[in-house]
Amino acid sequence: MSINPYSVTAEAPLQKGYFGEHSRRKEGAFLYRVVEIRHPIEAEFVYSGWWFRQTIDIAGERVWRQISWIGLKKQAEFRLPESLDANRRQGRIEIDFSRGLRIRRFRIWIGEELVYDEVA
Repeated sequence: MSINPYSVTAEAPLQKGYFGEHSRRKEGAFLYRVVEIRHPIEAEFVYSGWWFRQTIDIAGERVWRQISWIGLKKQAEFRLPESLDANRRQGRIEIDFSRGLRIRRFRIWIGEELVYDEVA
């Protein structure tokens, strides 16, 4: 596994914004994000953490869910729907929460590619 010399380290100060050449935030609220992804797949990505339940939907298909009575998961791994990717590549999200369960950072990975990075 090679290390990207241009990747941001955890020690770097976070600048607010939405980062990703091939994606954009369409909607966002408390524990909710809708992201349009244009590469490496074309789909709408929806994350919801409402009512003790976390879900991820891609192109209208549920790819991950978790009941979160004790605490919200900060990472989730899923497989892309076969309708979008014949190889069903692995995807994942990483979420950093601040006080009051506000999303501080929200990242979407497809394979080893970071496709969306939001710093609130």
